[in-house]
Amino acid sequence: MTGYRRPRNGVALSIWHDLAGGPGPDLRGPVIVTGAPRGDGLLLPLPAASAELVEHWARLQRAAAAVASAPEVSVAQAIGTRHVQCDAYAVSQDRVSGRWAYVVLDGIGDEEEVRAHVCRWAPALAREAARLGDPAKAITQVREQIIARLRGRWGHMDPAAVAVVAVYHPDDPLLRLAWSGDARAYRLPYIAGLDPLTKDHNFAQELLDAGRTPKEWDHNSVTANLEDGTVGHAQVEVGICAQLILCSDGVYHPLETHEPGLLEMTAELALDAKDSAAALVAEALAIGRRREEACDNATALVVRFPRPGA
Repeated sequence: MTGYRRPRNGVALSIWHDLAGGPGPDLRGPVIVTGAPRGDGLLLPLPAASAELVEHWARLQRAAAAVASAPEVSVAQAIGTRHVQCDAYAVSQDRVSGRWAYVVLDGIGDEEEVRAHVCRWAPALAREAARLGDPAKAITQVREQIIARLRGRWGHMDPAAVAVVAVYHPDDPLLRLAWSGDARAYRLPYIAGLDPLTKDHNFAQELLDAGRTPKEWDHNSVTANLEDGTVGHAQVEVGICAQLILCSDGVYHPLETHEPGLLEMTAELALDAKDSAAALVAEALAIGRRREEACDNATALVVRFPRPGA
């Protein structure tokens, strides 16, 4: 194309400056760094010290590229009127594949044992999901680990939690999700609207599926969790996803039940991931305070992905 010039190669210019001790030519596009030519015209390899310098700049470039492609992630959490914070979250990146995984667990109950349970297994689930790239398989494998660890506890109610997991890779056009229970995932597209990406595993949803109207507390009876039951899975295009929201029912239930549309509006008006997560949790607790009701643990994990072409 007439008049087109490739962008300046900043890494090559930095290498030239460090090896030659001064500014170099206007290097653009790909650059090959070698040693001096031999008498027969072949090129010598770089001396060890110079090769280390080139590798140093290459590492910096890879690190800069990783930072540029890293999603923006923020989490807000509140204990509500409970005695113990039994929600947990985790973020993990697999160094080999570059995949990211995001997890929210909502512990069932209000005891220290439940808190310890979710704090142990949220990061384990995130690591497994990032490694495998398949969040549903990660839930299954972590479930097996939990069952093996708790085996033999006769006469005791085992701790349990509902889970939602998302897996993202910068080179994968699809965002992959899995869940068990009623922790939820939502996608806020760039255009408008808030899309639910999960379907609750609880008694209220079973009644809705049967064409019946659930009662006020039917949503509290979950039919699956991290330790047992159905594992749902879905995949959606990440390119149109302005925000991914993973949250416990302490966030979405008061917002959807008492202030329809507030969940979507709060996410849409947020300036960034931090603002979105904080506002979602704050609004959920504010509703409870206004109605003088008990407030559940509330956790919102919000991810903003790099926009294609931005």
